[in-house]
Amino acid sequence: MRVHRNRHDRAFVVVPNAAARHDRLSLAAVGLLVRLLSLPDGTPATIERIAEQVEEGKTAVAKAFKALEAAGYLRRQRTQDPETGLWSTQSHVSDLPMGHIPAVGEPEHRNVGDLPGGGKDQGKNLLPAAAPEPDAPKEQEEASTAEDQAAPADAETGQAASLLARLGEHDRRLALGTADVLRLAPLAAEWLVDGHTPAKVRAVLTARLPEQVDAPAALLSYRLTHHRPAKPAPKAAPVDTRARCQQCDAPFPAGVVHSLCKTCALEAGRDEAGPDVAAGLLATIRQRRASNTFAKGARPGARFLPAAA
Repeated sequence: MRVHRNRHDRAFVVVPNAAARHDRLSLAAVGLLVRLLSLPDGTPATIERIAEQVEEGKTAVAKAFKALEAAGYLRRQRTQDPETGLWSTQSHVSDLPMGHIPAVGEPEHRNVGDLPGGGKDQGKNLLPAAAPEPDAPKEQEEASTAEDQAAPADAETGQAASLLARLGEHDRRLALGTADVLRLAPLAAEWLVDGHTPAKVRAVLTARLPEQVDAPAALLSYRLTHHRPAKPAPKAAPVDTRARCQQCDAPFPAGVVHSLCKTCALEAGRDEAGPDVAAGLLATIRQRRASNTFAKGARPGARFLPAAA
């Protein structure tokens, strides 16, 4: 037999020879182990769900699960929710036999897959570390500095959290849990504070996604940190090109050009006509007095009866 192996850059699983050539595991159990190891972390993998995806029946799949559990490659962990009191089962699968995970309760630590000392993978955690709780300021200067470096406003943070929570509706590969949404919301809020629209943030986070996303929170954290575009230039205020009244500076309708508005033109007309009207009335009064049209001392405009014979 000649074996042809290819180099894979993505979408592959590594299985040690000890598991692939296990003497006491059936071919169905080995195949189930390979299938479980190829699934992303957190994928539901029950007997019923696996049986729907393969040709083997539910009995054969359940038998393979029991064989993996007996060989140490599979462990089932029972936990109880302290708030609801409901019990749930969490399955753990490993490419090496494991025996350190307790039957009930949370595991203290995970040794499977870790390197000695853990130093090499220390820098691979792309999620931002939780911010330490700030100590009470000792001086007024420290308090003012903390206010100057305040986090984004609650409005932007809430809007960013809503945007991140809905990414799974846009692309199911970017579905996030509540804890990841709350952890990444401050990073996305900084984009909104800079002036980027939610549509712009969503476009950057969802562009050119890989075929398979195993850690959506880590991917989004990296993009929010390293793919942040420059602040958009502020929009210039629109220039008002309408003509204005030379007297009160009131704007005319678009396309209308005059020197004075109606109000100012009316007032200007009254001011110009005032002296001429007064001079005309005075000349009329003098003319009537000279012709004895009305008695001297009578009010102008009064009507008089002729004198009796």
